[in-house]
Amino acid sequence: MNAGGAGQNRASFNQGLFQRLRQLRNAIAHGVEQPDEEALAQQLQGLGIPVPPDDLQWFVADLLRGLSSGGEHFVPPTLLGVVRGLLEGTRAKLAVDPWAGVGVLAAVVQEASQAAHTIAHGTSPGTLALAKALTPQLDWRLARITDPLAFLGDLPGSIDIAACIPPMGMKAPVPIEIASPGGPTVKTRDVGQALLVACGLKLSPDGRAMFVLPAGVFFSTESIVRQLPLLGLGIEAALELPAGSFAPYANVSAYLLVVRKQPLEQMFVAQLSQDANTNRQIVANLREGKADGALELGRFVAAEDFRGLEPLRLDEQLRRAERRFQAPAVRLGDLAQAIQLGRPGDDFVFSTAGNALYIPLIGISDVVDSTEALTLKKQNYAQVVVDETRSDARFVARFLNTELGRSIREAYKSGSTILKLNTTGLKELRVFVPNLATQRKTLEIEARLEAEQNTIRGLQNDLAAIRRELWANPEGMAEVDSRLRAFSVQLAAGATPQVATTLDQWFETLPFPLASILRAWQATPSQDYKTQCEHLLHFFEAAVEFFSIIYLSAFTSRAELWAVHKKKLREVWKKQHLSLERATFGTWKVVVEYLSKQTRELLFADPEKRALCAELFGDPTQVLPAMLARKELAAVFSAANKMRNDWAGHGGVVGQEEARLRNEQLLAELQKLREVMEDGWRQVELVRCLQCRAHPGMFDNDVAVLVGSNSEFLKVTRQMSSFLYVERLYLASRDSGRALLLLPLIQVGPSPTSAKNACYFFNRVEKDGARFISYHFEDQPERTDKSDDMATAILLFSEDSAGNDH
Repeated sequence: MNAGGAGQNRASFNQGLFQRLRQLRNAIAHGVEQPDEEALAQQLQGLGIPVPPDDLQWFVADLLRGLSSGGEHFVPPTLLGVVRGLLEGTRAKLAVDPWAGVGVLAAVVQEASQAAHTIAHGTSPGTLALAKALTPQLDWRLARITDPLAFLGDLPGSIDIAACIPPMGMKAPVPIEIASPGGPTVKTRDVGQALLVACGLKLSPDGRAMFVLPAGVFFSTESIVRQLPLLGLGIEAALELPAGSFAPYANVSAYLLVVRKQPLEQMFVAQLSQDANTNRQIVANLREGKADGALELGRFVAAEDFRGLEPLRLDEQLRRAERRFQAPAVRLGDLAQAIQLGRPGDDFVFSTAGNALYIPLIGISDVVDSTEALTLKKQNYAQVVVDETRSDARFVARFLNTELGRSIREAYKSGSTILKLNTTGLKELRVFVPNLATQRKTLEIEARLEAEQNTIRGLQNDLAAIRRELWANPEGMAEVDSRLRAFSVQLAAGATPQVATTLDQWFETLPFPLASILRAWQATPSQDYKTQCEHLLHFFEAAVEFFSIIYLSAFTSRAELWAVHKKKLREVWKKQHLSLERATFGTWKVVVEYLSKQTRELLFADPEKRALCAELFGDPTQVLPAMLARKELAAVFSAANKMRNDWAGHGGVVGQEEARLRNEQLLAELQKLREVMEDGWRQVELVRCLQCRAHPGMFDNDVAVLVGSNSEFLKVTRQMSSFLYVERLYLASRDSGRALLLLPLIQVGPSPTSAKNACYFFNRVEKDGARFISYHFEDQPERTDKSDDMATAILLFSEDSAGNDH
């Protein structure tokens, strides 16, 4: 089930017609047919359409995906659901879409507002022909691209509803002048903004203009949005669309602006979601004027000061940090005695100064406290000399390298192409500096940690030297053995028990599906190496599937984006003779390898793609995707898979010594996995929703927290900005109020034959349903799922599926 609702109303659509249209879509997608828009329009007219408005959103995206112009006509399902909510109870005489594509948005507006007359404008003869075939109920006109405001002369009266997704970034060859009756004349070359203002001025007294515009309208110096009050217009609401709403056709941050024909000092701002229930709550909060809960569900802000939701999110982060640090945030400019920007050229040197730090102006490299530690060219750094009576520069540097510090650095960058810190931005950076005594104590503990780390590095070097000696001089094996025994005795005295204890503490922070297997491994008698080895193999099989399910849950949440990646993923599976229908370790390993690469490309790209990554994984902090996308994680799974395959081909009986060696090899990979994941699972937790209660500013979700190996799950109430579906599993980001809905390929709950909670992983598709297996629950190691949710999830990966929402 998906928030956007795409595909949920297909039962209302003529099934015979649906099959004929699907055949046509497949022919286009596979290059069998390559019709232009007019040729496609003729075929559709011959099939006897119109398509119901409820089906248009998926039909257009599905059918036109094979056309080069498909992206021009794509309308995010999330947007359509919100528009319906905003127009609920509306009675309109005249509705207009001045840049209507093939009419998806206009058809929904007409139906939701019960408009007596809806005028829609196509932008080319081909588009117009296709639009008339799809939505003949609209009054279609041909827009003039050379004169985008020409439609105003054909309007029969005032506009009650104007709704539009204008071409983002399109510039007119010359400035467009828009004159307001009795007011000023404004000029702009931005076609979308010109259409918004023109429609706004033609609104009836109670009319609304609902336009999707890029986020830049709130901070661009060329934007005329801030001049709306001078024209007698005001923004009632600015609702940010989920990041990547137009992916893969475009990757731009955008807002749905609701404009009224009256100046407004404050406007309602919120973050739309892929979840329809969350969006309904946002619309209800707007209507009722309630904005005292989570930021994502709505705030009222001064229209003239709004620069997007990110600054508001940062303000909330800073307030939480002030409570943790028990100190207010301080401007770096108030701590700095001098700021010097680096310059190009090998002969440039920073001024000699004590108590200084060096901040990278671009990217996310570490802040350092000496020129010897610079990793970029000097021109990409700024030297900040800190007042030593206020703070130690080393403390400030380490704070700016924390997750919060990096977010602060990103927030104060500016630039039209490459985001970069300048002197003004550097001065505005917020830092937390407790008193000097606390700073000194913190840095002292940091130094001790580094010393211990150096000890560990020394021990690793000692082991490496012993190994080199073993293979370089076989005749000296006795001496090597003696050195290794002495080394082991030294470790056994203190380090070995400590490592076992901390490993136990670590796996109790893992999600229950993984921690439960490690508990079974730990509970195995110490000399039963064969069983221990089996448990660790099961752990890695479960872990690679669990991480794959997370990836697949994230990427399948966007139908258009998933359509691209599903095709490539299936190609890799087919090449390696793998499939999801009969999933193996190799099947899941391919998922991790492929989608981790896609995730890294999002994480280390421009802000829009990073925002898309956060949206996909339901984690604004990006801790979850950053943890999963590390290359070392895929390397661990690859190593474990190779061991499994090698050992499976060993036909003989496995002796005690061989089993012990295998167990140690797997334990080494487990320690690597722990190193890769660090403390990520302390910030993200697996939960199962028990009940959800909606409030004006928040959702109260009663959840079972599925963390650690104890099957008696903690029951808590989480106040979140996300609506959670009962009995579904989520990965919830702590403190952010967001969550990722997991596909039902993993299931946790009481066994039908036992009251104990157990975890089951999808294994393969069988005639009577999907087979699931448990790696830790011996009472019932298998179960079969015949549910509709499971069947829908499997359909997402089938070859003939269009990749629509789950």
